[in-house]
Amino acid sequence: MKGREWFEARILWAVMVEGKEGLRHWEESVHIFLSDDRETAFQHALEIGRRGEESYEEGQRAVEKRLAGVVTLDTLGTNATEFGVNLGLKKPTGHLAFEHVFDPEGSIPSPMF
Repeated sequence: MKGREWFEARILWAVMVEGKEGLRHWEESVHIFLSDDRETAFQHALEIGRRGEESYEEGQRAVEKRLAGVVTLDTLGTNATEFGVNLGLKKPTGHLAFEHVFDPEGSIPSPMF
């Protein structure tokens, strides 16, 4: 019997507003979970995406967060003990000279939530 594997799924939602506005923005998240195989993992990613859907009224307009798709689905293996999630590029908000020295050991990370 094959053991369960870790999978990483990037899931994309579209936030849609009734009327002229249409697509307001995209929302994307990364989920890491165990599954028996790729097909089961894909179904699980779809379930996660469907659970993330929502709708509400904003004045007289309907707003819906709709599952747009599972963007990526990667197998991470069976014995993984740590995971990295690449969050992409971020444009700088100010200038840093090439000579700038970073001090990662001197900064205390804040909690995400």
